[in-house]
Amino acid sequence: MKTTATISQEELEQKAVDSMIAYEKSLISGQEMKDAVTRALHHYANREGHREIVLKGWIIKTIYALDSSQLKDLDRVAFTCMDKQPVNP
Repeated sequence: MKTTATISQEELEQKAVDSMIAYEKSLISGQEMKDAVTRALHHYANREGHREIVLKGWIIKTIYALDSSQLKDLDRVAFTCMDKQPVNP
């Protein structure tokens, strides 16, 4: 098992995002989510990193607050944007 010292910042951030999702699904407690987010934020050395993880949290909260028709609209917009992206050869 990895210790906190050997876990990369990317892994800490992924654990924080996963914990935010689990919290929104009522799978873990608020304290467990807060601990994971705090561990990820602790290792950021700049404000941009903090903003990035906080923004992800807001996005997750917003998505879980949407009703089914709003989610369908979000999917439609997302997939329309993806269809317009250039394909790398």
